[in-house]
Amino acid sequence: MNSVRTQGYVGVVGPGAAAPEQVEQAVEVGRLLAGHGLIVVTGGLGGVMAGAAAGCAQAGGLSLGLLPGTDRGAANPHLSLTVPTGMGEMRNALLVRSCDAMVAVGSSWGTVSEIALAARTGVPVVLLDGLRLFDQVPGAGDEVREPVHATTPAEAVAEVVRLLGVGGADEARSSQGEAAEKGRPGAGSGTAGQDAVVLGVDRQAGSWVGVVLPVTGRGDAHLVSGADLSTLVERARSQAPVALVAVDIPVGLPDTGIRQADVLVRQRLSHRGSSVFPTPVREALAADTYAKAREVSVARTGGRSLSAQSYALRSAILDVDAYVRGTDRRAEEQEADGVGAGSRGRPAVVEAHPELSFAVMAGAPLHTRKKTPEGIGERVGLLTAQGIRLPPDLTGGRRGVDDVLDAAAAAWTAARVVAGRAERIPAKPERFSDGLDAAMWV
Repeated sequence: MNSVRTQGYVGVVGPGAAAPEQVEQAVEVGRLLAGHGLIVVTGGLGGVMAGAAAGCAQAGGLSLGLLPGTDRGAANPHLSLTVPTGMGEMRNALLVRSCDAMVAVGSSWGTVSEIALAARTGVPVVLLDGLRLFDQVPGAGDEVREPVHATTPAEAVAEVVRLLGVGGADEARSSQGEAAEKGRPGAGSGTAGQDAVVLGVDRQAGSWVGVVLPVTGRGDAHLVSGADLSTLVERARSQAPVALVAVDIPVGLPDTGIRQADVLVRQRLSHRGSSVFPTPVREALAADTYAKAREVSVARTGGRSLSAQSYALRSAILDVDAYVRGTDRRAEEQEADGVGAGSRGRPAVVEAHPELSFAVMAGAPLHTRKKTPEGIGERVGLLTAQGIRLPPDLTGGRRGVDDVLDAAAAAWTAARVVAGRAERIPAKPERFSDGLDAAMWV
């Protein structure tokens, strides 16, 4: 630990309500600082603060969060250590005094106060994507240390390394550039399947929307759509080999009773548990009216009726079921043409639940609703902190943005499954007459 301490403490400051690109920059800054053995210090909350801590954690580094309040539970989940100061905005001064140097990503009133305190007390500050503060404020003097500017995370961290004397300046810039390149998904990778992708799928306005990600789960997110799941998957496969599909629809339909996956995930999500709709029994889905489906459900589940929300997903559930079992129209056409029978040659499909995925990203179930501006912003921030670059126009008033974010969360889960880092709920899946594993992955 002593060898790490001598490298220095570097504050990463910026707005809690940060833009996605700012969070992405903060993730990279945190990752690069940790790569130099530097301890990352933040204000402990969301936005830029969470991004820097996430990047630090990804690189196996140590991060410290100085919270303004007294509730340790308010901290973002990526931090190594948290200190609930109870000092409110005054914790900004404590943060500055705790650091040997600072990187400011973006700007807010709180960030401006930290920059000013650092400049006044002689703490070096590198401004990344922020105010050109000293264009308007008198420049450096005996009592003021003027901040310097950087245009990329690698440049900002290289400047910090130079200021702190951690290795030579030329060596620092070279190693930071290499680290930045290495941190990009797929860069320099020679592993098999490096060109493969994963596909996350969600229902949107009577059809399907999919998010295609590199198999690493990090990088640019590309959107695909289709009237049925088979069409959607084929469109994704036209871009690259699909290693796995994760869909926000039940896979494995019960004949009687209630699936354990639904029960366990509902419990896991606590106050967000209502987002888990009970999976209808197979016979209820075969009913052509809601009234008949309710009768079947009551008879097959020991008295439990069927919600309108669950029945409304009937066509989507049956579409996924047919695709997974190889009984959909496209599979039958392929079999008739001699291309292949059933689901042969198709990527595997697993079940995911976006709210569960977001809860794992955040360290706890979210409190915001996914269709509200606050909920959209929080979910965008979580995905960005995971290294997912969403389309830049995604939040510009686009309809169905919450469905796209859900599909992105499902793709993130698919990447975890491929990498062997995912959890299956229940650990031993149930199997019903369809022979499919009934479990959710996260």
